[in-house]
Amino acid sequence: MSDILLPTRRALVIGGLVATAALSLSAGRAAAQPSLNVALGRALNTLSSTDAVSADDRRTTGAAVEAEHRLAGERLRLFYTLDAGDYTTPGDWRYFENVAGATWQIRPQRSTGVAVFAGTDALWRTNGTSWAAADYRALGLFVNAEWKPSGTRTVRTGYRADIRAFPDMPELDQVEHEGFGSALVNLQSRTTLVGELRVGAKRYDVLDSTGLEPAAGTPDSPAPAWSRGRGARASGLVMSTPSHSPTGSVGGTAGQVTFLGRVAQSLTDRTGVTLQYSRRDSFGALPTAVVTTPALFFDDGVYDDPFASDAGALRVSLKHLLRNGMAVDGMGVWVRKDYRGTAALDEDGFAVPGGDLRADRIWQAGASWTMPAFREWTGPVGFDIFIDYRYTRHRSNDAFYNYSSHGFGIGVSLTY
Repeated sequence: MSDILLPTRRALVIGGLVATAALSLSAGRAAAQPSLNVALGRALNTLSSTDAVSADDRRTTGAAVEAEHRLAGERLRLFYTLDAGDYTTPGDWRYFENVAGATWQIRPQRSTGVAVFAGTDALWRTNGTSWAAADYRALGLFVNAEWKPSGTRTVRTGYRADIRAFPDMPELDQVEHEGFGSALVNLQSRTTLVGELRVGAKRYDVLDSTGLEPAAGTPDSPAPAWSRGRGARASGLVMSTPSHSPTGSVGGTAGQVTFLGRVAQSLTDRTGVTLQYSRRDSFGALPTAVVTTPALFFDDGVYDDPFASDAGALRVSLKHLLRNGMAVDGMGVWVRKDYRGTAALDEDGFAVPGGDLRADRIWQAGASWTMPAFREWTGPVGFDIFIDYRYTRHRSNDAFYNYSSHGFGIGVSLTY
């Protein structure tokens, strides 16, 4: 598994959801349509820094929970998800992310026409001691519209707003707005084409220099960075946005434009390949701070803030379904990420000589195998066994993000 977690209080939540599913099964499915997905796994991750001789190996346990309930003729959907995990980076990088919400949909009676979706969700995230200061709460609202002029063409558009509050670090408080438009076309050659354009804006609290301490520098490296933890990069929270930058002021409103193009092709009835390219350009204000994240943590939209960098990504994936219900997946990803105002730091958390801004190049490759099990015994409950492997090569002029990783995981998933 790429994201790893520890079975603490999450196990109680999983137990409660499994019990709810069992009661629903005994009562019958006529009155409601509940669904549940639980995944548990064990993984071994090896992390090797390019600046260190030794490698760090950690065995971690992972799990995730998704539950939903549909009402009012399936127009109303109530949902809850739990994502919890840990990372190979030394320190306490655990996290627990809870999301609960509801969506309402208005769909046409036919397969073509206009559908409208609206909803809200609330998020509560807590972290381990290495980044506990970055715990946050969030509230989101969205409305989407989908138009199908024919069975082979779909046009979508939508808007979303998110408010995020950081109780221990109010300088990170933010409000984000995003709008998108996309078009999908299915061709007779069994080719699917997707084009998408997203525009966004994020408002940060204006930086108050009295609320943060400047990082300690050296005569050769003055370190134009803000720091909490005095360079304890592996065990503390470090703020790495410089107090000045030619690309924008710190705090205020940032903007972003993202383009995505995707081509999916069915090679056979059971085999498909997908090629996708995306590019984002950010402008305007810089984040008031950039949170140090552990190795193998990428683009979550909050901590690895996409408004802090310009990026391009190319992804290719292949999936094959076997006749016995098994599935095999393979993927490869290349990412270029250039930060607009984040200083590249050395191993001690000081800015590198010359004051270069952080620049990353990331390569990933992986494969997974999923096998259904006990189908003749489980009835409406699906039980799958999965095995996956992922290699990551992260190169950066920031020492903390210059590493290679091998990850091998095995686990089970339960679906109802």
